[in-house]
Amino acid sequence: MRFEGIVPACVTPFVEGQAAPKAMQANIAKWLQAGVHGFLVFGSTGEFMYLQEGERREILRAAREAIPSDRFLLAGCGAESTQQTLQNLEWAAEDGADAALVVTPVYYTRGNADAQRRHFLTLAENTPIPILLYTVPAFTAYDLPVSLIEELADHPNIIGIKDSSGDLKRIVLQIRIQEEKHFTLFAGSPNLTYPALIMGAAGSITAFANIVPEMFVSLWQAVRKQDLTRAAALQRAITELHGRIGGLGIPAIKAILEHRGYEPGEPRLPLAPLDEETRTRAIAAWRQAMGICEWWE
Repeated sequence: MRFEGIVPACVTPFVEGQAAPKAMQANIAKWLQAGVHGFLVFGSTGEFMYLQEGERREILRAAREAIPSDRFLLAGCGAESTQQTLQNLEWAAEDGADAALVVTPVYYTRGNADAQRRHFLTLAENTPIPILLYTVPAFTAYDLPVSLIEELADHPNIIGIKDSSGDLKRIVLQIRIQEEKHFTLFAGSPNLTYPALIMGAAGSITAFANIVPEMFVSLWQAVRKQDLTRAAALQRAITELHGRIGGLGIPAIKAILEHRGYEPGEPRLPLAPLDEETRTRAIAAWRQAMGICEWWE
């Protein structure tokens, strides 16, 4: 299976405090209508660290059931210990994931390249499904060194990365790794989708593809058709939206999804829904971005 294209880092719906698999399936149906190419369940936007084992398995099975065979399913499997990550990988394989996204462990190993190397190579030697690395310094306060990424890319079971550093220089360096090895680069920052794609990245995995999947798919298509004026305008709309609501996090993503007719549920404690004033502001920013998108259609 080829891993490329636009991939929402899916929210996990919580209804009355419980993970809601039927709501997840309803959301997947709407994202499919928008034309996305694959799905990431249990990324950072999926509140993966708040899920219990049974909820993880129930949600992933529901997602697999709703996703057609021509679209891929990635499962976030990262944990602080190598042992728990391996357990998550086994569950993900059993429940239908095509590949896994594994975030860097950092509680005891932040900045320790040797520990990161041991972790990922041990996973690669024992995983039942392929692995994509995941570096997201906004949450981990640590970025995998590009030299270590290049080294890990030599292992046949480490097939790519989601780079959420927001650093264009790192993206360029990893596109070179993609060109030289069996390796796939997904840009994680919504603000770098356009430059990453035109330089050769395989795709974009981002939280904002939850709320404006049409814009990301249109951007993808515009780049492939070399309509770079349109692609740049779409990127501008996405970046302006991010500038207005990016700091509001998952509660804003879920508020906009609810406004759009999705079933995102509420954030899980200690996160909380937006207050009404902030919710109104977030939805207004989404409307403005969609207006720019429609002008270019």
